[in-house]
Amino acid sequence: MTEITGGELFARALRAEGIEFLFGLPSPEVDPLFAELDAHGIRLVPVRHEAAGVHMAEGLYKSTGKVAAVLGNPGPGSANLLPGVITALHEGVPVLAITSQHRLGVVYPSPPSTFQGQDQLELFRPAVKWGGPIFEWARIPEVLRLAFREMWNGRPGPVHIELPAPILYEAGEDERVRVLPAAAYRAGAPQPSVRQLDEAAAMLAGARRPLVIAGAGVDRAGAREATLQITELLACPAIPTMAGRASVPGDHPSYVFGFGPAGDAARREADVILVAGSRMGNLDVPYDAYWGEPEGKRLIQIDIDPRHIGVTRPVELAILADARVALEGIAERLAAMELSGREGTDLARYREIDERVKLEQAGPILEWQGPGVHPAHALGAIGAFFGADALYTVDGGNTALWGYSLLPPTRPRSYHTILELGMLGTGIPSAIGAKLGAPDREVVCVTGDGAAGFNIMEMQSAAREGLALTVIVFAEGSWTMEEPNELELYGKTFGTAQGEIRWDIVAQGLGCHGEYVEHIEDLDGALRRSHEHDGPRVICVRSDHDANLNVPPDMLARFFEVYNGPAASDVEPADKTAPVAA
Repeated sequence: MTEITGGELFARALRAEGIEFLFGLPSPEVDPLFAELDAHGIRLVPVRHEAAGVHMAEGLYKSTGKVAAVLGNPGPGSANLLPGVITALHEGVPVLAITSQHRLGVVYPSPPSTFQGQDQLELFRPAVKWGGPIFEWARIPEVLRLAFREMWNGRPGPVHIELPAPILYEAGEDERVRVLPAAAYRAGAPQPSVRQLDEAAAMLAGARRPLVIAGAGVDRAGAREATLQITELLACPAIPTMAGRASVPGDHPSYVFGFGPAGDAARREADVILVAGSRMGNLDVPYDAYWGEPEGKRLIQIDIDPRHIGVTRPVELAILADARVALEGIAERLAAMELSGREGTDLARYREIDERVKLEQAGPILEWQGPGVHPAHALGAIGAFFGADALYTVDGGNTALWGYSLLPPTRPRSYHTILELGMLGTGIPSAIGAKLGAPDREVVCVTGDGAAGFNIMEMQSAAREGLALTVIVFAEGSWTMEEPNELELYGKTFGTAQGEIRWDIVAQGLGCHGEYVEHIEDLDGALRRSHEHDGPRVICVRSDHDANLNVPPDMLARFFEVYNGPAASDVEPADKTAPVAA
C-alpha cells in the first residue's frame, strides 16, 4: 500500500479540476500542499495581499476561461481574501478560495484564548456560492467535487473550502480514494430546446425593428461571432452593455453606442429585442425613458442563470442556456430563412446619430491645449501604440469612463473592468493574472491614481515573476469622480485631494521600469522606451484634473441615475435630438 499526504491528495484533486495557478502566501499549515504543487503542474504565485490574488485569478479567468485557486492562511490571511472573493461573486468569476486552519481542537468553537481563531466558514458564507470544510482525509476529492459542482451551477462564481492543517499533514492509503476528472461527475451548461430556438428565430425574423443587446456573458461564452452573425442577417443594430464592451466591437457595422441618443432611439423603437448574457442591470439604465414602454415590445432573454431573467424588463421568451449554443442555434435558423426587405435603414440612421454625437463631443477635446495631458489625448496615443490586439484592463472612476469610450475595439476576452461592484484597485492584479494566462499577448492596464494606490505593491509580484506588462497611471492627484457632487452641494470637497505621487519612481523601487510624462508629445517616446524593457513597466502620466472632470455629460448624467434611480417618469433622456421614426 502506498501512503500519500493530504497535501498530495489535495494537489492531485486540484489538477483534476484543471487548476494551473495558486495565488497565496506560505504558512506552516499548508506546507504539505505547497510541497506537491510543482509535481502536479500547479504554479504558486506569491502575492503582496491576498485580495489581489483573487483579482489575479479574475484576470486569468476573464482572459482564458481558466479557473485558479487562492489561499488565505488562518485568521488575517483568510480575512484578507474577502474583498476579492466578494468582487468575484458580483462579477461571476469562478475561483476556489481555500482557507487554511489551525488544529481542530481549538476551533469550531474557539475559546477566547485561541490565537487567530475565528469561524472562517461563517465569515465567507455571504461571499461565496458554496462553502464547506474538509474534516476527513479520505473526503478531500469528494468535497472538492461538491465545491466545483456549485462553482459552475448557473452563473459561475467563487466557492470556499476550509482546510485544517491536520488533514493536509495526515497520510493515508492511496488506494482508498478516487480522484475523478470533471467530465465524470459534472453536467455541462443547460441547453436550449428546439422549440425555443425556433420561436426566437421566428420572432426576430418577423420583427420590423429588431435589436440585439450583448452582455459580458456573450464574451465569456465565446458567442461574439454568433451574435454578430445574427445582426448581419437581420441588418439590425447591436448594442453592448457597459460590462459587455468586448461582446460587440466598436468597429463592427452593426455597432451602436448604447449610452447616447442613438442607443436610446434603437431601444425605444425596437419591437423585438434579443438580450444575451446580461441582466440589464442598473449600469445599463433599464428605465422606460431609455428603453420605451414595455408594451408593444417582445423581449427574448438568454441567460445561464434563472435568477437573471426578467429582473428589470419583462420578457416574452426566456431561454435558460449557454449563450453560445443558443445564439448559434438562432443564427443557424435565421440563415436558412428568406429575410427579404432588410436594407438596414434604421441601423444606418442610428449610426449617423452616433457619428454626429462623436463629432460634437470630439470638438472640445481636440481644441484642448493644456496645460498637462488630457486623458482622451493620452488614451488615443495608448490605443494607437498597442492597437486592437492588446488585452486591456481598466480601473478607476473617470479614467474607466474615458477608457470605455476611447480605447480601441478589442478581441474577445480582451477588455476587463469591474462594474457591478465597482471595486477599485483590481486593474493591476487583474493584468498580472491575464499576463500569466496569456504570456504571448500584450497586456495593458490603464488606471487612475486612486485605484492604483490599492495594489501598486503587486508590481513587485510582477517583477519577481518576470511579467512584461504595461501599467499606465493617470495621475492628476485627486478622487476626481467624487468632486462634482460635493462642489455642487457644498461648494468644497472633502478629502478628495491625494497630492502628487510619482508612480514611476515607486515602480522603480519595486523592480519595474518607470517613465514620467508631463506633455502629450512625450507619451509616445515613453511607450516605446518602456516596451523595450523585458519586464513590468509603469508610466506615470500627469493628466489634467479639469480635463479629467469633463467626461461627456450624457454619460455622467446616466451615472447619476444609476445611483439615484430614474428621473421623474415624464422626463426624457438628456439628449432629445435623436429623431424617432414613426
